[in-house]
Amino acid sequence: MAHTFLLGVGAMKAGTTWLHRYLSGSAHCEPGHRKEYHVFDVLDLAETFTLTRVVEKARASLDEVARVEATDPTFLIQSAMLADEGFYFDYFCGLFSRSPHTRLTLDITPGYARLDTTRLSKVRDGFEGRGVRCVSAFLMRDPVQRILSQVRMQQRRRPEQNPGSVADLVAERFAEPSYAERTRYEETIARQDEVFGDLAWLAFYEEIFDPRSGEEELRRLCALAGIDYIEPDLETRFNASSDTIELPESTTRVVAEHFRPTYEFVASRFPERDLARIWPSARLIG
Repeated sequence: MAHTFLLGVGAMKAGTTWLHRYLSGSAHCEPGHRKEYHVFDVLDLAETFTLTRVVEKARASLDEVARVEATDPTFLIQSAMLADEGFYFDYFCGLFSRSPHTRLTLDITPGYARLDTTRLSKVRDGFEGRGVRCVSAFLMRDPVQRILSQVRMQQRRRPEQNPGSVADLVAERFAEPSYAERTRYEETIARQDEVFGDLAWLAFYEEIFDPRSGEEELRRLCALAGIDYIEPDLETRFNASSDTIELPESTTRVVAEHFRPTYEFVASRFPERDLARIWPSARLIG
């Protein structure tokens, strides 16, 4: 039986939590302790906030171990992976031994969208060297809507650091690296193409939740992941805001124009798609 590891590389706020729940629902998938392991973004991209959080949580778990109390091993595992990259591969490969039915395991960390080809190649080769097929998955979302969703999430989680209207925050921040780098799909896709080729699943967030196209896209994903197709729950969303916010057209136009290279790349990379239908903001760049 073939074993497959799926590296999910984002995009942030493009349905990755839903995707993880979907794949984890397969009887042939053993996801391990969490959705996002945040190993290579911490090691390569100076994600100090995440590193600090992992270390603090691991220390708390060690304190519980010292008291001979039950503890959540999640952050101990993450810390071990950061201390020894080889353990990352050993951990996921070890998950296959838990059940003879397991065909798939995965790490879906949106921060991996910014990993370079050297790191992606090391991940691919690390699994292939252990006899495990390595594939990647990348969901992309209308750039304007992705940034809007990121701003809303940050305001919801830390309102004191994100005062003011969501529309104003989007207009102020869309070009900042923490937003823009996660929206440059042309860069992420180019790296996936180079390292994974046909073993990269590239899909549109909007098409997954469209009954006209969702099944086809998910069947394609399941085939790549080596598992049987699962009927999806397209009604349930995760980490979604309960209300709808419409940006002023002037703001949408400015943000879309800033990401013109992204729209143009995606349109050329997927010429069979009507991008203006999938991403309405594409109409504003002319």
